[in-house]
Amino acid sequence: MKEKQKILITGSSGFIGTNLINTLKFQNFDIAVIDRSHNPNLKNVTKYVGDICDYSFVEKTILDFQPNKVFHLAGYKNRSSNIEEVSLSLKVNLMGTLNLYQALTKVSSVESIIALGTTDEYGIHNSSFIESSIENPISPYGFSKLCGTQLAQFFNRSFNLPVIILRPTIAYGPHQANDMFIPSLINTLMSDSDFKMTEGNQLRDFIYISDLVEAMLLISESQNYNGEIFNIGSGDSLKLREVASTIAIDLNKEHFLKIGSIPYRQNEVMKYKTCTDKINNTLGWFPKVSFKKGIELTVKHYRDNG
Repeated sequence: MKEKQKILITGSSGFIGTNLINTLKFQNFDIAVIDRSHNPNLKNVTKYVGDICDYSFVEKTILDFQPNKVFHLAGYKNRSSNIEEVSLSLKVNLMGTLNLYQALTKVSSVESIIALGTTDEYGIHNSSFIESSIENPISPYGFSKLCGTQLAQFFNRSFNLPVIILRPTIAYGPHQANDMFIPSLINTLMSDSDFKMTEGNQLRDFIYISDLVEAMLLISESQNYNGEIFNIGSGDSLKLREVASTIAIDLNKEHFLKIGSIPYRQNEVMKYKTCTDKINNTLGWFPKVSFKKGIELTVKHYRDNG
C-alpha cells in the first residue's frame, strides 16, 4: 500500500493556510503544520509549535517529519512604510525563510516547495506586472518578500532545492482577518459603522481564495518549473471605489460608505495590473470564481459567522 504523501505547511493559522488545510483535509495526506502558537481548531494534523526564526526548532521539525511537499506561507505582512518595519520584515520573511530552506537541504524526501511571494514585490510600474519585470518594491514588506524570492532562486540554483515562487494578487474570501480591505469593509458596514476610505481610484486585482489554493496545489505537482516565478490573479483590475460600492450595495449599507474621506498613502501604488499569461499558458490554470460570485460567497460567510 502506497504511503500517504507528507505535506508541511508554515503559517497554517493564517487566511491562506486555513483555506489550504480545509481543502487538503478531505484528501489522503499526512499533514503537519509549523505555527507560533497552538491552534485548537486544527484536527488530525501534526503540530509543531515554535518560531520559524529559531533554526534549531525548524531543523528538528524537518528532520522529524521528513516532508514530501512544503507550502511556505508564514510571513510578517505589515504593509506599513515605517522604517522600523524593515528589520521586522527581514527577520521573518528572509531569515525565517533561510532557516526553512537550510533545514530542507538536510532531507532527501522533499519533492516540491511552494513559496508564497506577493505582487507587492513589483512595486510601482507603468505597465503590467510580468514575472520578468524588474522589481521595484516600495514597502518593507514588498522588499523583504523580494529578498525571500531571491533566496529561493539561489537555493534552487546552488543546492537544487525544488522551490517555486508564487506571486498572488490580493486574495479574499472566508476566514480573512480585518487587516485587509474587503473583510474590513464588510465587517464595518455590517456593524452599521462608517467605512472611511480614499477616493478609491487605485486599481487592484483580486483573486478568490479557492482559486489561489487550486493554483498552489496544481503547481506543487509539477517538477518542471523549479526556481521559477508565477503570478496568480484574475488578470483584471478593479478600482477600489467600485469594489466598495459593489459590497455596500449588496449589504444595503451604501450610506455608511464614506468614499474620499481620507487621503491616499504616501507612495500609493495607483496602477496595479497583473499578467497571468505564464500560468495560463504553461499549466492551463484560469480562475473559476468571478469577482461577483466571490463577493457573494464572502459576504455570506461573514453574515453566517458574524
